[in-house]
Amino acid sequence: MKVMTFNIQHCLDYKNKKIDCDLFARKITEYGADFCGLNEVRGKGFLVGYTDQIKKLSGKTGMYGYFGQAIKVKGFGPYGNAILSKKPIKSVQTILIPDPGIKNENVNYETRCIIKTIVEENGKDIVFLVTHMGLAKAERINAVKTICEIADDTDLPIILMGDFNACPDEETLKPLFERFSDTLKGKDVKTFPSDCPEIKIDYILYRGLECKNTKVINEVVSDHLPIITEVIV
Repeated sequence: MKVMTFNIQHCLDYKNKKIDCDLFARKITEYGADFCGLNEVRGKGFLVGYTDQIKKLSGKTGMYGYFGQAIKVKGFGPYGNAILSKKPIKSVQTILIPDPGIKNENVNYETRCIIKTIVEENGKDIVFLVTHMGLAKAERINAVKTICEIADDTDLPIILMGDFNACPDEETLKPLFERFSDTLKGKDVKTFPSDCPEIKIDYILYRGLECKNTKVINEVVSDHLPIITEVIV
């Protein structure tokens, strides 16, 4: 089973600066992913350009799709994370990450979410957690705490993926690395920005199963490079 994480920047072609769902659907198909966790996805709303992107991607890839709303841009444009899966989705829910009580960092604050999905592979259930952490350290602390609570509440194998907006050595991520293994741990990889990668902020972490043949796909489609791994249950 091939699993991919991809910040698609609302299907914006990084080279042409135009929204192109066909391009992203084609690339997801080319990469051969069986399950995709997607960040920065638009839903259908009352702002120009806010369409049901996951419905379009699902239709073009032939995969099951789900959109998890985190916010509404300007109160009208649904925005959040999404999943695509070749396997039937047994259960799925959107879990909002609590906002920090104090907002004193010089960054843009934004409510974030986690999509929790259960998919069956080889007769076994796997929990997939897809998230996009905030720019503020306080937001990431809350995100990590919420993820750890979810992980500690189940004995099922887990795949955690997404744009964490933090490098591997950031202290806020330490509780995750105490619970999960990093598919690219110890490797000198970078995922952002896609045209000249300088930092690693995108991840696929795992627990209770095996991941192999993990790689960063060095093709400029979005502003982030996707990561894909082969999961063995």
